[in-house]
Amino acid sequence: MNYRKNLNRLLCGVNVAAMVPAVADAKPADTKKADDRPNVLLIAIDDMKPWIGPYGDPIAKTPAMDALASRATTFNNAYCQVSLSGPTRSSLLTGLNPDHTGVWWLMGSFRKNNPDIVTMPQALKDNGYETVGVGKVYHPLKDKEVKDDPISWSLPYIKTSGSQYALSNGRVATECANVPDNGYVDGVIAEEAVKALGKLKNSDKPFFLGVGFKKPHLPFCAPKKYWDMYDRESMPVAEFQEMSTDPVEYAYHNSLELKGYSDIPPFESFVDTKHLDTETQKRLLHAYYACISYTDAQIGKVLEALEKEGLADNTIVIMFGDHGYHLGDHGMWNKLSDFEQSTHVPLIVSAPGMKKGVKSDAVVEFLDIFPTVCELTKTEHPQQLDGKSLVPILKNPKAKTKDYAISQFSRSCTENYTISTDTDLKGKAKELEEDITGYALRDSRYRLVEWTKGFKTYMPFDESKVVAYELYDYNKDPEERHNVANDPAYASVVKNLKKKLHQYYAKSYSSPMSAPIAKTAAGE
Repeated sequence: MNYRKNLNRLLCGVNVAAMVPAVADAKPADTKKADDRPNVLLIAIDDMKPWIGPYGDPIAKTPAMDALASRATTFNNAYCQVSLSGPTRSSLLTGLNPDHTGVWWLMGSFRKNNPDIVTMPQALKDNGYETVGVGKVYHPLKDKEVKDDPISWSLPYIKTSGSQYALSNGRVATECANVPDNGYVDGVIAEEAVKALGKLKNSDKPFFLGVGFKKPHLPFCAPKKYWDMYDRESMPVAEFQEMSTDPVEYAYHNSLELKGYSDIPPFESFVDTKHLDTETQKRLLHAYYACISYTDAQIGKVLEALEKEGLADNTIVIMFGDHGYHLGDHGMWNKLSDFEQSTHVPLIVSAPGMKKGVKSDAVVEFLDIFPTVCELTKTEHPQQLDGKSLVPILKNPKAKTKDYAISQFSRSCTENYTISTDTDLKGKAKELEEDITGYALRDSRYRLVEWTKGFKTYMPFDESKVVAYELYDYNKDPEERHNVANDPAYASVVKNLKKKLHQYYAKSYSSPMSAPIAKTAAGE
């Protein structure tokens, strides 16, 4: 699997020195092992929406991701479970929906909520794999007992230290510094991942290596050479920066994350006379693209090392952005919603013996990654997983495994919809009675969002807890300008999608993974 050859072919007209490291010619090591099950390289990217080459973005310069896509299946319609790092990664790595992990907020801990949950790396470890992680794989919890989930790893988690800022300008949202890649922490993470591959190749076991990059998460900081790849004036400011017609207030937020930086002027989300000024918007977009290219270069280093060490031909590579991102659309910034821009994610999967350089329009979700890895590595499912294996699609990109994906987002009942940072769900049942959650069903054309109060799918559904609906028709309205949930012309669509959503609720409630979360919430 010659990533270097593909990178060279795809880098025509791009500053190669800025994008990928030079790799000395080396004869691949003899890595034949008694256990010939494929290795797994999981690459997690923080806050990256599908603004990359494999998804047809006309601006992004992402040769490493392009090279990976040329050897893989690119999933055009992949969705996260929650548009927030903690819960989305918890779901992906456990194969369980958020109501089966009990993680809806940033600092929730599935390990405290149900200690018997088995994660993807843990299952592989228990089935003879060497497992290790570096960077941000799980969301980094403050509670040291559960931080990085120690039970997932057969080797000590690789610690990295690096700078968030290279300059002393205070807490700013963007930074352009003339520093090498390891002047910021993602460059250090890439270096450690390369070292890990050099060690793992000598093991007599197959391996799982989780590598988590932190950009393009705020603050948008990247070495100057990546900024220089883009023209700020060509940055695509969002055309629609308002609420939809017939808006549901719970669907929106006030972009507090961005407002916390000193170089961001005052603005109001989705208020047309108080939008963030165009100059600042273009600066943020420029910085976001620079961070994507910076991360792409780090991925290139890891993929080149995989090739150099003779591991590429027998390694499953899964690359994903952990959720989408608002960059001015609907007047919002950051994540934290059920809208398309916040839940649509990049997902690229390369596996030995599977199709190469293809795209799939099948609707898929992060829950499907764990069962896919289980099937490809011949690993027994450790528990009832909520997703479906993507192997049929990896064999045939025209196949489909499901009709829809489910995303959800939880709003606490406060004026600013602040997010709880408590790691412990135990005894929170009364508090959850006031929680507002939007369950979004996304099929190939529509998104139906059912907003509820005091409901989670580990309990029986009670329709009296529904407080609002949204429906968007992406064939006619890709920017979600019109909520047509109450339009009589769409009554039959709403009825059909509600039926499917309620069937999903019933299936989730009947899962054996519901009872442990219900008991924890009740304080038992």
